[in-house]
Amino acid sequence: MKRLFALFCIITSVMLLTECKKYPEGPSISFRTKKARIINSWKMSKYLENNVDLTTNFNSVFTNFSFVTSKDEEYKIIKTVSVFSTNLTTTEIGSWNLASNKKTLNVTPISISAGTLPSTTSFQILKLYENEIWLRSIDSNGKIIEYHLVSA
Repeated sequence: MKRLFALFCIITSVMLLTECKKYPEGPSISFRTKKARIINSWKMSKYLENNVDLTTNFNSVFTNFSFVTSKDEEYKIIKTVSVFSTNLTTTEIGSWNLASNKKTLNVTPISISAGTLPSTTSFQILKLYENEIWLRSIDSNGKIIEYHLVSA
């Protein structure tokens, strides 16, 4: 009887953990808060548009890219754009927050060193680990863009 009860507990636990996953790609369980897992210095590991891997194209245009988030919900994006043998580094600073039951990451730019200040962007969080985050957004043309970032 004890074995049957133990087996029942194990099966129930496994079912609960697999059914309660907040993000489609994981994790099932984490002992760190969602906010703590977002706070990091990130770099691009994969860039997809409509499920097509365009990481090589992204890396050829943006020779340097980093996304740094802080515990006071501020962020900084630094990127170097390489066009016609000319490099232009821009820095975007703003605030971030979690929304929609912590399934969405909103970034709101406050300043940018060159170019036009973008509007607030909402990203669906697909995966949120301490050293890896996957974000998805849909641009104004309906293009689905995924950013797979890893700890820098």
